[in-house]
Amino acid sequence: MSVITIFFFVLGFTIIFFGILGTIILPDIFLRLHASTKCGVTGTFNILIGLIIDRLAWDYTIKICLIILFVFFTAPIITHMLAISYLRHKHEKENT
Repeated sequence: MSVITIFFFVLGFTIIFFGILGTIILPDIFLRLHASTKCGVTGTFNILIGLIIDRLAWDYTIKICLIILFVFFTAPIITHMLAISYLRHKHEKENT
């Protein structure tokens, strides 16, 4: 493992750790969703970049790039769906 790979791994895990702290500490559900999504995507991106640098093979690079695209497209959609679900549930609770 090279120093650059270890740097990206440590950076990714550190960002994910702060996302976990934000999810635990922040008071509002929207702030928690923001912390978990942004830190989760960014941390995952850094870890996967470290894997690309570590392997340096085209087959791994293509697969990891597809994983990065999948995470970038699905994580915000899932967070949006959770926020909408929360708002609808909260609105139904207030009307009953």
